[in-house]
Formats: sequence, structure tokens, C-alpha cells
Amino acid sequence: MTIAASRTGARLGRAVAMVGLIGMFALYAVPMAYVLISSVKSNVDITNSPLSLVFQPTLSGYLSILTPALGSALWNSAVITVLATASTLICAVPLAYVLARVSGRWTGIVIGVLIALQMVPGSIAVIPLYSLLPALGLIGTLLGVALSIAAATLPYAVLLLRPFYLAVPREVEEAAQVDGAGPLRSFFSVTLPLVRNGVLVVTILVFIGAWGEFLFAISFLSSASQYPLSVLLVQQQGQYGTDYNALMALSIIGSLPTLLLFIFAARRLTSGLALGAGK
Repeated sequence: MTIAASRTGARLGRAVAMVGLIGMFALYAVPMAYVLISSVKSNVDITNSPLSLVFQPTLSGYLSILTPALGSALWNSAVITVLATASTLICAVPLAYVLARVSGRWTGIVIGVLIALQMVPGSIAVIPLYSLLPALGLIGTLLGVALSIAAATLPYAVLLLRPFYLAVPREVEEAAQVDGAGPLRSFFSVTLPLVRNGVLVVTILVFIGAWGEFLFAISFLSSASQYPLSVLLVQQQGQYGTDYNALMALSIIGSLPTLLLFIFAARRLTSGLALGAGK
């Protein structure tokens, strides 16, 4: 009776898990499929029959966005994303290590401050940043936008990366130091390779957030030639209507970098997030 109940419970658990997976797939795949199908529809078909699968395919949306503005927007998005991701990692990797290895009252205070900063909406940070960036000569520059994104994502990156360092035994570093490795060499040669999955998780999440950043870009950039892809997407909605065809095509093109990044790093991302959640 106990064995039968155990088997029934296991089957029920697998069924619930399968239903959950199907639900999650539908939640994300259905909107993506709708955008993909709409990108090869005409504006008339999108407006008159948005859910219809019977239509005359057209590439007019993709052809209409193949302009120098698209190339400029993609380049600006890439520059902002790379600078923001690199800046975040440069600060988050050593800070998370220190918070994982140093114990005391100040460590708890710093972690509490990081948690509080993480809960601050980005819209609130726009006003002080708009006052700070001109003083640094960074207003109206891609670097200014990238550093603003890095400042906003740094608390989250540190809190996510710290558990990976906690999972590395101190004895590993002590053994390296006994063999003659100094603190810096021990960190870069021993500890950092062991937390590479965590660094990859932070890199991907910061990359995705920076690639789609809109608020800082529209607030701190004044020239249309500096706008990233996220701003170009919004510009498809004009005073006299929305160019849905081009909007959907731009959405597909804009999602490709993050989609490809996720496909190549899916296994490590999943294991890294599981470790971070477990700690």
C-alpha cells in the first residue's frame, strides 16, 4: 500500500511538473509566435485580423527597417550593453567576494544597503543621475547611459554572485596560499574559476537588462543618432498611428542577441540560478 501510494505520488508530481512546463512554455512561446507571425503580415492584416493564420506573407516590415538608423541603433545598443556589463562585473565580482569572505557587523550593513538599493525603482534614480552626469561630463554620451545601468544593476549582481563565493570552501584558498600563491593570485587562479557559472549568470542577466534599457537612454541622450534599439522600437508609434509591421520586425531582430546568448549558455545558466537560489 505504501509503495503504491509512493508511485501514485511520484506520477502525480511528474504530471504537475509537466503541466507547469507546458504552461510556462505557452506563457512565453505564444506571444513570441504571435510577434513572429505578425512580422510577416501587412499592416492591413494585422489590424483587420490580428489572430488569423490565413494571410499573404510579406517581408515589407523587414525591408522597411533596413535603414542606416537600424545599424546605428544596433551599434549603440551593443556599445551600451558591453560597457554596462563590463562595468557591473568589474565592481560586482570583487565586492561579492569581500562580502562572502569578511564577516562582521559592517558586512550585514552593506548587504542591507544593497537590498534596499535593489528595491529602488529606476525612475527615481533618473533625477539624481541627471544632476550627476553633467558634472562628470557624461550627459549625452553612451558611456553615461552604460554607467547608469551598471549603477542600477550592481546591487542585484552582488547579491546574486555572493552565494557562489560562499559555496567555495575557504580551505581551497588556504591550500593555494600554502603552495605560495598570494591573495590576488589565489583569487584569480583558484576562486574565480570556481564561480564562473555565477559570473556567467550575472553577465547574461545584466546583458539582457542593458540590451533592452529604455528609460536611461531616452532621459540622458539628446541626439537621435545615439539612440539604442529600444528607443527605435518606441519611435514606430507615431502621432498618426503605429507601424505594426515594422514594430514586430524590429522586435524579432532585437530579441535575436539575447535569444542566441541564452541558447548557448542555457545549461550553465540553469545550474547557476539553482545554486544561487539554494544559497
